[in-house]
Amino acid sequence: MFAQFSPDMWSELISNFGPLIGVVLFFIWRDWKREDRLNRRVERLEDYQREILIDLINKSTAVLAQNTECLKWVGQIVQRMNINCLALRDVKITSPPESANE
Repeated sequence: MFAQFSPDMWSELISNFGPLIGVVLFFIWRDWKREDRLNRRVERLEDYQREILIDLINKSTAVLAQNTECLKWVGQIVQRMNINCLALRDVKITSPPESANE
């Protein structure tokens, strides 16, 4: 469409609609800049959230590992208590069913 316009037609178009074209171009430029700022802001927020989540995941993993070690330790103590308890010597403690581990 624009390739069909000759330079004379462009100059006539600008002379007839100059202020209107200027206003339209201003709004297009303004909105482009606003979208650019919004895009940068969203990227910064996403990066911040990603950093926070990675830190939380690392801390949660460490806490879960410590919790697992504590539970193993408590399990060993309970087994020793069971061995030393005369009333429970004949009771066998079995591991939980396979489905409970999943």
